[in-house]
Amino acid sequence: MKILNGDQAAQLDRLSIRKHGISAAALMARAARACAEALHRRLQPKSKIVIVAGPGNNGGDGLAMAGELAGRGHSVQVYCHGGPEKYSPEARGYYEKARPFLQPPARLPAALHVADAVVDAIFGIGLKRPVAGAIAKSLKAMNRAKAFKLAVDMPSGVSADSGEALGEAFRADLTVTFETPKRGQVLPPAWDHVGRLEVAPIGLSAAELRRMKTDAEWVDEKFAATFLKPRSLGSNKGRSGKVWVLAGSKTMPGAGYLCARSALRAGAGLVTWALPEDAHRRIDLRYAEVMLFPFENFSALGAKLAAADAVAVGPGWGRGAAAGAFLRSWLGCRRPPTVFDADALNLLAEIPSAMKSLRPRDVLTPHWKEMSRLAGIPLAEIAEDPWRRAREFARRRRCLLVLKGYRSLIATPEGRLYVNSSGGPNLATGGAGDVLTGLIAGLIAQGLKPAAAAVVGVFLHGQAGDRLAQTKGDRGTLASDLTELWPALIKDLLSRPPLQKGNRRDLTQASHSKGGPNFCGDL
Repeated sequence: MKILNGDQAAQLDRLSIRKHGISAAALMARAARACAEALHRRLQPKSKIVIVAGPGNNGGDGLAMAGELAGRGHSVQVYCHGGPEKYSPEARGYYEKARPFLQPPARLPAALHVADAVVDAIFGIGLKRPVAGAIAKSLKAMNRAKAFKLAVDMPSGVSADSGEALGEAFRADLTVTFETPKRGQVLPPAWDHVGRLEVAPIGLSAAELRRMKTDAEWVDEKFAATFLKPRSLGSNKGRSGKVWVLAGSKTMPGAGYLCARSALRAGAGLVTWALPEDAHRRIDLRYAEVMLFPFENFSALGAKLAAADAVAVGPGWGRGAAAGAFLRSWLGCRRPPTVFDADALNLLAEIPSAMKSLRPRDVLTPHWKEMSRLAGIPLAEIAEDPWRRAREFARRRRCLLVLKGYRSLIATPEGRLYVNSSGGPNLATGGAGDVLTGLIAGLIAQGLKPAAAAVVGVFLHGQAGDRLAQTKGDRGTLASDLTELWPALIKDLLSRPPLQKGNRRDLTQASHSKGGPNFCGDL
């Protein structure tokens, strides 16, 4: 799904109405229905809802919501910034329909104090200047409310292009946007203003959307499902993929174990964990299916690893001289697709010449601080423009990059960028990156091309976090909890009807010789 900037989104609206004859009033009705339904799912029956509407079409969406929510049994009050003369003809019709719910602006503070939900329908995607005056005061009051907060299309006060707050800005728990995500909704400055993001189709022109150029794609469940297919009935453990995990150390054996069990739960047929002999003596192996290869020196590994379908290297590994020497040697060999994480990334940063040997089917999975070390630039520059930095690094080093964090990014050597839609703060826990490394390696081993495996793995990882957050909240999730959800989540993806090929951007740069089960051959 394409991610558009504010001007593109406004153009899509205009072209859909003027060129394709789609009714503006009908679009408002569909937008209002989508927002009302999303809010209704999160509220108790007969909740008190306050809608604050601005003078434009975004306000028209909010006005149209009043009847939708009242029809679902809720108590609705509407507060407008501007009279009917401020609205387009289509929005004016909904203003008239909303008259029974209209309240004097002076009553807004008292209404917010007792509201169960607050709807921001003041500004949409077209805001270019800082918010001030009476609207800024309303936004401050709305932000102070303890109610659940929903933004219609875009949190008022946030730029749809940069994600920056232009003066006072609404802080939503949920933003429902229409047809496709907007760039400013998924960039770091906007994260705490947007909250959770839902994308609702409202019938804008698919033909016009296809013609629009974009610098990033949105990875949701429908997109991720494109890259999986069921296993054949004749599958066996050999055809299901062999993963070698080179991870763990005497002080951190658990990192390697988490990585290995994650690859198993992802569906890999055989997983071997190579770990130092002194680390082997300290582990408690709960998954007997993980095969062990204790070693005393790295020279014993080369031929073994070369026979794998995928290799995961780095979690809990340490940064000793022997590990660095092995990494140099491994990078110079003909090798299967390799997922580099944690200490493997730190060693790459210390020996930048080794990065010249990276290949398009290698996957690097740094968090922001590791990315700063790898790219040799300050952390502040990563934070300022993570999209640009991820794309530049993947192009320069001719590898696949997973830049981990909220809205994780997957960048390809050709400069394509994929923005993940799943995941939240409960994934901020030790070992979460280790299980992602094993998950991606496990998917590669089963035949997914590395770029597709990175996209699917990052999405499943975040989705597992989202599922656990529903019961555990935003903290207390363990990395080992995540791996137990891989089979059910993969099953759910396989049950979805695939997107038509024209509705996705093929991940073509990372060929993979294995053609076994779960291989999607047109990638």
